[in-house]
Amino acid sequence: MVDFGKLRTEKQKPKSVQPYDIFRRLPKPEGINDLYASQIDVLNEWFGRRSEADLVVKLHTGGGKTIVGLLMAQSTMNETGGAVLYLTPTVQLVKQTIAKATEFGIPAVPYTKGVDLDERFVNGSALMVGTYNALFNGRSKFKLRGGGTPQEVEAVILDDAHVAFSVIRDAFTLSVSREKNREIYDSLTTLFRSSFSETDRIGTFDDVVAGDDYAVLDVPYWAWNQRIQDVREILRPQSESFAFQWPLLRDKLHLCHALIGCDHFTISPIVPLVDMFPTFTDAKRRIYMSATISNDSDIIRTFDADPSSISNPIKSQSLAGVSERMVLIPDLMPFRIETRDVIAELAKWTVEQNYGVTILTQSDNAAEEWREVATFAKGSAEVESTVESLQKGEIIGPVVFANRYDGMDLPGNSCRLLILSGLPKGTSDYELYRAAALHGGTTIMRMLAQRIEQGIGRGARGSGDHCVVILHGADIAGWIAKDANFRLLTDSTRAQMEMGIEISRAVSDLSDMRETIERSYTRDTDWTEYHAETLAERLDEASAIAHDFTGVTAERKAMNLWQDGHHQKAISTLEKVLNELDSKDRSESGWLSQLAARISDNWGNRERSESLQQRAYASNRNLLRPKVCPPYQPLVTPGEQATNVVNQFEGYHLRRGFLKSFDDTVAFLHEGASATQFEKALADLGTMIGLVTERHDDHGVGPDVLWLFPDKKAWVIEAKSRKKDTNALKKGHHGQLLVASQWFAANYPGHSFQRVVMHPRSLATEAASADETFALTYAKLINLISDARALVTKLCESQLAPSELLHECSRLLSESPVSASALSDNYLKPFTVAERSFGRG
Repeated sequence: MVDFGKLRTEKQKPKSVQPYDIFRRLPKPEGINDLYASQIDVLNEWFGRRSEADLVVKLHTGGGKTIVGLLMAQSTMNETGGAVLYLTPTVQLVKQTIAKATEFGIPAVPYTKGVDLDERFVNGSALMVGTYNALFNGRSKFKLRGGGTPQEVEAVILDDAHVAFSVIRDAFTLSVSREKNREIYDSLTTLFRSSFSETDRIGTFDDVVAGDDYAVLDVPYWAWNQRIQDVREILRPQSESFAFQWPLLRDKLHLCHALIGCDHFTISPIVPLVDMFPTFTDAKRRIYMSATISNDSDIIRTFDADPSSISNPIKSQSLAGVSERMVLIPDLMPFRIETRDVIAELAKWTVEQNYGVTILTQSDNAAEEWREVATFAKGSAEVESTVESLQKGEIIGPVVFANRYDGMDLPGNSCRLLILSGLPKGTSDYELYRAAALHGGTTIMRMLAQRIEQGIGRGARGSGDHCVVILHGADIAGWIAKDANFRLLTDSTRAQMEMGIEISRAVSDLSDMRETIERSYTRDTDWTEYHAETLAERLDEASAIAHDFTGVTAERKAMNLWQDGHHQKAISTLEKVLNELDSKDRSESGWLSQLAARISDNWGNRERSESLQQRAYASNRNLLRPKVCPPYQPLVTPGEQATNVVNQFEGYHLRRGFLKSFDDTVAFLHEGASATQFEKALADLGTMIGLVTERHDDHGVGPDVLWLFPDKKAWVIEAKSRKKDTNALKKGHHGQLLVASQWFAANYPGHSFQRVVMHPRSLATEAASADETFALTYAKLINLISDARALVTKLCESQLAPSELLHECSRLLSESPVSASALSDNYLKPFTVAERSFGRG
């Protein structure tokens, strides 16, 4: 028998370190002869820059990212003789990576729980593949800094790095469940009740803790710093319940947010403390393998990566790996439909043709609403088995998944119709808190763009694959239609979205919509050629967008300095960028100013902390109110109402998108919405009809909502939206409005105003003395919304040029009941005294 092993040994040459040369020498699985040109380009550029500690490598989904990562790993092992660690988000992807390595003859071993690290990995003869959680946990076999001899590696390869942000955040997050640990939850929340009383948020705090409000509250850092030792004493006896998080946080609590939600008390660091893992931070090479995402700032924020390297990612301009996607947006089609019913019928019709259907929603509650249409795969185990069944063709759906915008691959017939239902907002308490704190800022818009891209990438997994993507919901339609949001998408996704908008506008009716989808299923050549040609043309026309890492770089640098005990340097690092950010993104400027205030308070400089917090609050009123409020800055009296309305259209490349933003806003104007949701929506409604508005009484001063009219008039509004229909306005609640009206008179001299209560009925107790106060009832609010929508619809459907739209808006307002001069007469009702049965004031 021929001994091929002996023959190979006798002719063995020194190991190659050039990745493409390594590939040429490897055995090839059936059907693979060579790499894509894009893969070769990326590998060659990486090889020339491999000495850089942090490198981002981008390839389109389906563009052969895994084999590129494996070749980089093999090159590193051949060159250094050291260990290489390859991380993926899920166990399923670990298995897929090991299988791919085996196909090509690249030695690889899986991370295995409960046993020591494999010797072949330790001695550098095989790379190790594991999940992110295998490395990043409080009992890591790779060892924490100061907790034993850490496992050294030459390189860490982070596959699907764009997916890892939430995974890494969760690894450092300790969450006390109200349901499972009620005693601990109560002990922790009670510690901080007085601090919410000091900032006039005791009512909101009590509602949240009672489970009546879904807001997520940030514990004031000055109270957190004072009670950290008490928190340790409460949690230490229960540390085994948080065995994988407690070792990471017990000495770092001052670097953390403490968040109170109705279901959890959450402790999570301001940025992930990855420096606690020498295996990662001391690796000579950290390679972030990513699908093409538009902005890499979260790689800096999560992994403390070098901004200069991250700003220059390795990527190919090739279309290799870009799947064919027909994007349809029913809410932008030129006819009105019951979108959910239509999608249900399309899903049923698609399944009848033996094609897979997947629905992605933002939460479990949203997924439950699709129960009659699809099977809801809930929980990690059920999701994994369902995905596997879809991939094998054992089922075709429809299947609905909640908050699963990444980590699922559904190629081929397993997903020919993908429905992205609703804007993919965060669901963890930290994500909800950050979204509220940075609302409207670029940071959150960027996160949403990334999740939309991840979501539509679940179906059609590479060149030659195809699917239809339906974007369902007014919120996502309105988001897509905004120019500023559109620019946050990657070039290829933006090109497919642009095609989708054009196609959606061209669809004439329901029958045409179905026929259009069928042209993708049946591989109609007119469609496939249109997609290929248009995609190539628009990518050729796309211009590079410069990304600004100023804020995230300062945040990471300041956090590192703070951890090392350099408080002054940390604060100065943040102060240097605040003025620059004020002109770019005031929400982020406020966020960083609050971080500087937090550091100063921890340092013991309370006066400086208070000053910095005042600046933070002035830039971003979604943040903590300082103990001493800065002087109130009155709103500027609005100009002409029509001008204010028309100016809002300038941010949309499709006017109908403004209508969808309107629908998304008013969806929260009902008695079931939380007080925060209702008040924000009421303020936004006023803005959309051309007034200047604000939510003011989020901390006990001024009205809940203020509507300022062009003629120096105003509505000072108290929003009692959740009162029962049988309740009359009582003396105490009316007293709050009287205080708010005094505040308005003091801050807006020369203005007249009407006191308005959002109330189910225009009834008040005799003791309330509400003779000169008006009710905006639900019935009248519904009329207002309907009339406002009619105005917005006419403007959105107008074909007039922008220069002519202002005149048209003025004409429409002159005939509309939502004209500023007519609002009070049309929608307000004076209070009348209720009968005794309604209760005493």
